[in-house]
Amino acid sequence: MGGIVESMLKEAFEAFNTSSLDLARMIIERDDDVDRVEKSVDELAIQILALRQPAARDLRFVSTALKISKDLERIGDEIVNVCERLVELTEMGEDLEFSKIDQSHLKALFLMSQEVMTKALDSFVSLSSQEAGEILTLDEKVDHKYRELYQEYVNLIENNPRLTRRILKVLFMAKYLERIADHATNFAEQVIFVVEGLDVRHEENILPTPGA
Repeated sequence: MGGIVESMLKEAFEAFNTSSLDLARMIIERDDDVDRVEKSVDELAIQILALRQPAARDLRFVSTALKISKDLERIGDEIVNVCERLVELTEMGEDLEFSKIDQSHLKALFLMSQEVMTKALDSFVSLSSQEAGEILTLDEKVDHKYRELYQEYVNLIENNPRLTRRILKVLFMAKYLERIADHATNFAEQVIFVVEGLDVRHEENILPTPGA
């Protein structure tokens, strides 16, 4: 499931760079695959809980898998949202004034969100609380980049009101990418819970001690 959404996000970045409607629409259709796998994960977790009655760390792992599958499903939804806005933006046609707007911040946000998600998945596979703790800091950088982009594009709207609809679509895309990083951070927090037994949700500056 993580592999599917990871590839979807990489392909969404490619669709953005190439303005490929075909690729964007193909990614949108792949969301059904994510939903199907989520159901399979839920069914398996319920079977394990009912038949094996896991305890301690095993119980934390199963409950965490349920939460992570939900976050992955939501990441899939956010990627679909990105692609839908990309389709709408592309279908509006070329605009010389809009094409001159620097979109490096949005590209950076794409790459940063990819990094957060990939590292979060890696921390889950390896069950490394140290790797998971590092992701919390990465998410703060994503939030900072989003705020930078948001302010820049709000200023662009004020100076270029004719481009408001186009710029808003870019802002929506940026928000979806920021949410993707948030969901990935959620399951990094769950990895810390599985390994350390610590609930670091809604806490600040609480990172597991390496090797603890």
